[in-house]
Amino acid sequence: MDSLNNHTPSGLWITSEHYDLMHADVNSRTPEEACGMLAGKDGHVLKVFPATNELHSQVRYRIEPKEQLDIFNEIEQQGWDLLAIYHSHPKGPAHPSKTDIQEAYYPEAIYIIWAQTGGIWNYRGFLIQDGKFMEVPIYLS
Repeated sequence: MDSLNNHTPSGLWITSEHYDLMHADVNSRTPEEACGMLAGKDGHVLKVFPATNELHSQVRYRIEPKEQLDIFNEIEQQGWDLLAIYHSHPKGPAHPSKTDIQEAYYPEAIYIIWAQTGGIWNYRGFLIQDGKFMEVPIYLS
């Protein structure tokens, strides 16, 4: 897929601390899917917000509503934007599932999916819009 209709960010920039926080979160929550949000400005992440998966599921996630509201309030207070939403696929796939595509309620956010390959966690970023997805780069600085 070459492009999507609404918004095509050029990528997402995270620090090694952001990477470490997400990696620790997805690793500690296995076998359940981990989830959280990333906020910042102009594609540069300033804060990672790990959150509770209220479904406690191995194949689905839903951020606990009160935590989600608290995260959105902090994002607004700081003048940041919601840049990305992350979650893990402990048993794959390493791309958005059918459910992920159906439940992608934030079309301008990048969806980061963490998946294990050979016991090692890897992550990829996707833009999901209008029932389609395309990969976008995540830069580690």
